[in-house]
Amino acid sequence: MGIFDNILGGKEKEEVPDLEHYLDLEEEGDAVNPPADFYVKRIDLRNEGDANLALKELTSKNIIILNVQPLSKQPNRLKNIIGKMKATCDKANGDIALLTADLVILTPSKVKIVKSKAKPKSRA
Repeated sequence: MGIFDNILGGKEKEEVPDLEHYLDLEEEGDAVNPPADFYVKRIDLRNEGDANLALKELTSKNIIILNVQPLSKQPNRLKNIIGKMKATCDKANGDIALLTADLVILTPSKVKIVKSKAKPKSRA
């Protein structure tokens, strides 16, 4: 906060907390914390190889958060890859859903996603 802000009554900037400080970023286990049975993994979808990696992780019972933003400028290619992934998820009794415009979640069998449509805004 500067001197003029004190005099003119400027607003203080709200600081966004650094959450990385509070989060443990280790993926693998150690002597104190053994490895988990399943993981939630984030994969950037750039090509078919990344899609195959995501499906491989899915067969290992991991939950995948798929970042599709790198392929967003190639909508036909993205649509084909997501279509194949959806078919594979359905065949394996898994589930797939859109989280945001750039994020897709894939879950293994016996993990289902509760999907709901946005409620229409009421007019006053």
